[in-house]
Amino acid sequence: MSNGAPPDRHFRVIFQDIVQRYRVIHERPDTLRETFAHLFRKRTSYYDFEALKGISFTIGDGEVVGIVGRNGSGKSTILKIMAGVYRPTAGRVKVSGKVAALIELGAGFHAELTGRENILINGLLLGLSVREIRERERQIIDFAELGEFMDSPIKQYSSGMYMRLAFAVATEVDPDILLIDEILAVGDAPFQQKCMA
Repeated sequence: MSNGAPPDRHFRVIFQDIVQRYRVIHERPDTLRETFAHLFRKRTSYYDFEALKGISFTIGDGEVVGIVGRNGSGKSTILKIMAGVYRPTAGRVKVSGKVAALIELGAGFHAELTGRENILINGLLLGLSVREIRERERQIIDFAELGEFMDSPIKQYSSGMYMRLAFAVATEVDPDILLIDEILAVGDAPFQQKCMA
């Protein structure tokens, strides 16, 4: 974040010197015997890995931002920090407004429930009231284009069907910030174009 930013500009996202550290475990005991033996060992079998090191940026109101990089470069970690899934190890994060996140396929869904039931649960998780969800249910169903599968348990859905339902719910919430990871990669080309529109 630069100190020279215009004072009247509203930033939706501020990342300042963010560090995200994970503990990588080398060995995990597989048996009860190994677990007890592991308790008496003095040496450590893990190391700390920094997925993000000193990351700083701001995103203003109305901006569209893409994060590009190799596998393992921290793209999903940044999105999860924005969504509040992770708390950074160090640094300062500020996110202003309602956030809807499409980060992992099926996150926030219950496999045994139907698509229609999951609309309700997901809408509640995203901050809508039951009344608001009921008012928007028809638009969500129409956008998802799942037909008779809407009343089937989502454990029977393909990855593309999961994505359609998740995207339809998240966009109908009308979030201030919509986070999308690689989830759209599982959809067909016409649906991807519909999502972009």
